[in-house]
Amino acid sequence: MRPKLSVIMPNYNAEKFLAEAIQSILDQTFDDFEFIIVDDQSTDDSVNIIQSYTDRRIKLISTPRNIG
Repeated sequence: MRPKLSVIMPNYNAEKFLAEAIQSILDQTFDDFEFIIVDDQSTDDSVNIIQSYTDRRIKLISTPRNIG
């Protein structure tokens, strides 16, 4: 079954705020959504933070190179 809503969040080296931003989306009362996080080749711990979540709604997309 397809989710009713897609939430898309870009990310580049935002490890300082990333967990709080992700948790804010996941804590919404409406839960029929997919959460697409597009990482633009972060050089900090962002990808590890994203991958630490096991929520099935999170989809990580990593760009092949930094595209800004």
